Amino acid sequence: MRALFFAAIACGLLSSWLVDQQWLAAGLLVIWLMRVIRLRDRYCLMATIGCVVSMAIWLNWQNHRFTTIVQQPSQVVALDLAVQPDAITVRGGQYQLITTSPMGKLLVRGQLKNAAEKQHLTQLTCRTVWRVQGESAPIAPPTNPGQFNAPRYYRSQGVARQVTVTAVQRIEIAPRRGWLGPLDRLHQWRQQFFLACQRLPPTLSRYATSLLVGMRPADFQTTMGAVQQLGLLHLFSLSGMHVILLVNFLQWVLLRLHLSHQAIDIWLLGLLPAYLVLGGGADSLQRAVVTAALPIVWQLLTRQSSGALSGWSVALMVGIVHNPLVLSQLGGQLSYGLALLLILMPGLPPWRLAIWIQIISLPVLLVATAQWHLWSLAVNLIVAPIFSWVLLPVTVVGASIGFSSANVANTCEWVLTNFQNWLDWVSHWPGLLIIGQPSALWAWTLSLLSLWLLRTPQRRYYCGLLLAYACFSLSLRFPLHGAVQFIDVGQGDSILIRQPFNRQVSLIDTGGQLHFSRPRWQAEQVQPRSRAETITVNYLHRLGITHLDSVYLSHKDVDHIGDLGELLRLMPVNQVVVPAGMARLTKFQKLLVPAKKRPKVIEALAGQTFADGLVAVHPFKPGRAENEDSLVLTGVFGQQRFMFTGDLDRAGERAIVARYPQLRVDVLKLGHHGSKTASDPLALRQLGVHHGVLSVGRHNRYGHPNQETLTTLTEQHIVTYSTALQGMITYRFIDHRRGRWQTFLKEGDRHQRTTGVKIDSQR
Repeated sequence: MRALFFAAIACGLLSSWLVDQQWLAAGLLVIWLMRVIRLRDRYCLMATIGCVVSMAIWLNWQNHRFTTIVQQPSQVVALDLAVQPDAITVRGGQYQLITTSPMGKLLVRGQLKNAAEKQHLTQLTCRTVWRVQGESAPIAPPTNPGQFNAPRYYRSQGVARQVTVTAVQRIEIAPRRGWLGPLDRLHQWRQQFFLACQRLPPTLSRYATSLLVGMRPADFQTTMGAVQQLGLLHLFSLSGMHVILLVNFLQWVLLRLHLSHQAIDIWLLGLLPAYLVLGGGADSLQRAVVTAALPIVWQLLTRQSSGALSGWSVALMVGIVHNPLVLSQLGGQLSYGLALLLILMPGLPPWRLAIWIQIISLPVLLVATAQWHLWSLAVNLIVAPIFSWVLLPVTVVGASIGFSSANVANTCEWVLTNFQNWLDWVSHWPGLLIIGQPSALWAWTLSLLSLWLLRTPQRRYYCGLLLAYACFSLSLRFPLHGAVQFIDVGQGDSILIRQPFNRQVSLIDTGGQLHFSRPRWQAEQVQPRSRAETITVNYLHRLGITHLDSVYLSHKDVDHIGDLGELLRLMPVNQVVVPAGMARLTKFQKLLVPAKKRPKVIEALAGQTFADGLVAVHPFKPGRAENEDSLVLTGVFGQQRFMFTGDLDRAGERAIVARYPQLRVDVLKLGHHGSKTASDPLALRQLGVHHGVLSVGRHNRYGHPNQETLTTLTEQHIVTYSTALQGMITYRFIDHRRGRWQTFLKEGDRHQRTTGVKIDSQR
């Protein structure tokens, strides 16, 4: 048992090092191996070294294979794709598939042509084979810190590339015979259950699909926000608790049928893999199934019982082999970590166990969400028994009898809705703390200190852990450096300016998406979240920033101010600065309505200065907040003068240099996303611009940046950055010192488009 445990921990550290590039894990692996050597247990040492060497060979091969596939150039392909019915997702006028093909597992995306095609896809319940043509390419990476990392997520599912479909030649029903037939049938049952649940009341349907078959509906993120805030997400992910309840229920039923213990074990070994498929095969469910099945197998083979720690150790190594990133994901970290806690500390009172769960899981949760709710501990103590004895049984009853009895379905809906309303009410209590996201070093430090406290629960170690959290929080909230960051919000502008120690935190424009009319059948069931929520506010929270001192709006276009309402709903703002004449516009006033606390509104004209060091140099008179009325700001950060121009046109640029003939600019946010209507060559030459920044969307319909602008930049030797090419662009500085440039996507990234823009090679 000890040998398996030491080998499993070593393999976990190895995967964190080789796959997740956590170099601190390499040092910890060396320390762990030294610990094994000091045990002077030859069997334990040989088992650990053998497992580590074998796992290293496997992980290196996996890395090489994945890198080789990703580095293949984009190409037009014609493929036959095998698609299980529960691997089809339809959103609005688009569909997404996870398929198997001669190229391996693929992520496939395409456009729906009409409502009939959408209806057909959503009702499929059998395995199908698609003959398609499209473009194969690597999966696009995130372009801002903290964004959803699609390549990492899909790699955990064995998917390295995506295909964008241009034509579907045929779709055929293709069930398989032989031993693969039952597997297809399980996928069919899973999809049929999901479709049947759509006829149930909404809350019961949501609980049934997520708790029983691991399929989350499109509105799960918006309707179950309280579950995430209060740290209850582990209850709504199929995991150990569900498997334990299932095994206990099956054992109870089979015993009532007078089966022998050996027959019951055989039945369980057959049903557990089936439940793994029906539950969606998530890492946490896989761990639970393997952990439950291993003692049964060991008992059947040796007539001896095996320890829970051995089952956990084998499950971890199996999980790493199946998904090398399992310990880099929140679900895997919580599943394996909390399961180990339950094994190492049996018999604890529920309240003490809940405290330890909070202590051990907090660093992991901060890395994933950057926040923690003060009421999480109390709510977990209350909800855990309710979940086992009320919510799950009510869901099972509602999902089994509710189809034929409206009264049963409505009763279950009433119970679940009231519970959900209570959770929503509690989640709005004061106590949600935006702590910030620890760096890799801080995350490892806090986790190791928590584990040391678990091993030696003494008062001085409690104080040491609290001191470490305090130091982490202070270092994040009061950084020594400042930064000017051009956030990639697609076709739009959003620029974050942070002074050292966060003395002033400002945002210039919020970004926003234009919405074009489309047929009713393409309407999405749930409106997608704004980029202000998923990118800007998410990033601010990860920095530990809980409010903004100033938000500057350059003019009234949607791609500059469209997300203001969402920003004000999610984050307090002290003041909003707009160009003179904009404050009275109805369009602007509507965007202030969602604010929890209405900010002060200031109308600016050239010559006004602000507390964060910015100075307005345009407009010269009140206007209607059109492009030509754009608010233009300048400021010196890290010995570099920046100018932020909004969508100002060439005439406005010439007017500025005429009014301020001595003005010199080191860094220019190029006007109107690189359109030929801006970036006047004479104005650029007089300003003496050295660096230019293009805030522009990938493959935008406007053709930005214009080739004429790119030619001007090249001729004047202006080193240019582009959010379309490099994602978030950061100029990091310390007071009165020259700063340095950083880009989120590095030069040479395969997802960058090639243009005539000269890219700075100084990183």
